[in-house]
Formats: sequence, C-alpha cells, structure tokens
Amino acid sequence: MMSYWKIVFSALTLFFFTSTVAFTNNNILYNHQNNKRIRHIIDTKLHLEPAIIAVGALTTAGAISFILKNNNNVQSKDSQQYAEYEARQKERERLAYIEPKDKWSELELQPYNGDNETGPILLAVKGEVYNVYKGRNFYGPGGQYHIMAGRDASRFLAKNSLAEESNEEKDVPLNIAERASLESWYWIIRNKYDLVGQLEGYDPKTTEM
Repeated sequence: MMSYWKIVFSALTLFFFTSTVAFTNNNILYNHQNNKRIRHIIDTKLHLEPAIIAVGALTTAGAISFILKNNNNVQSKDSQQYAEYEARQKERERLAYIEPKDKWSELELQPYNGDNETGPILLAVKGEVYNVYKGRNFYGPGGQYHIMAGRDASRFLAKNSLAEESNEEKDVPLNIAERASLESWYWIIRNKYDLVGQLEGYDPKTTEM
C-alpha cells in the first residue's frame, strides 16, 4: 500500500498535470498547390482550460478525501488493536500478581517456578525476592533460566552457570569475581522486575562485595 504522502504527492501531481495540458502552440497551414506541409507557429502562449482545471480540482479533492478516510480507518483499527493489547496486558498482570510480604522462605518460593502458565514466577537474588513473570520466556518451563525459578538464584548468577552445584561446591564461598558478577545481575533484575519481599535466613556476608 502506498504511503500517505506518496498518495498526496501523486494526487497533486495529477492536478497540476491535467490543469496545464492545453497548448495552442501550433497552427498548421498547408500549401495545397505544392502539397507541402508548412508549419507555422502562431502562438506558444501557455493557457489554462477552465474545464480541465475543474476536472483536476475534482480529481485532487476526491483523492485527498479517499486518503483522509483511509487514514481514519487505519487509525481506528490501530486504536482498536492497541486497546485489545492493553486489555491482554492487564489480564496478564492480574493473573501473575502475587501479594508482597516481608519474608519468604526458600520452601515458599518452590511452587512459583513457572509451571503455572499464567501465574507468578519467583526467584531470590542477594536476599531479595522478585516476581519475574514478565520474563516467562526465560524463566518458565523450557526457558533458558528455568533452573533459577522458584528458588534462590544467587549462586547461579554469580557463577554464570546453569548447572546444579554439589554440596561440596555450595560450601565454597564466592570469590571477588563471582560477587562482582552477582552484583551486575542483581541490578539488572532489580530494575526490571517487581520486588515482593525478602528471603528468610539470608546472610549478606555470603554475597556482599
């Protein structure tokens, strides 16, 4: 479909073209005796025919009217689609909402691992619990970070690893580089998702710089 301004330009071009078409630049006289054609330029003055101007004006007006009507239809359709999108987003937020509370135990986080296709998804990072349902594609079943959902994800983020740690590995404190990595992930999650409480039993010394 042509763009709005391309159609306007085409309509105006048609108007000016049709309104300047008439010329009286040639008056041909024939010499019948010698059967020779002699061109005599009588008048080269450009002039406008009232009928042509009227046709051009009507054509342009019709084109502009069509453009405005079509543009209004497009805007109406866009508005309807946006309203439908807004309604879907509000319903999504309603279904995924969870009431914040002061403290969450790790056991309480487990049911919110994304298995419910429309419900909240919780994870903890640096002692704070976030509802990450907006990132369902990442944290839901089949998502790249699903292993972090419904639990404390701090050590996964610190190590940039999606592998489960053994009990021996969990007992090894995070080093400076891992704590710095965790700090970066913490601010990304904090700025993107909804804080819904604190993780019970969290020791800041295990993750602070």
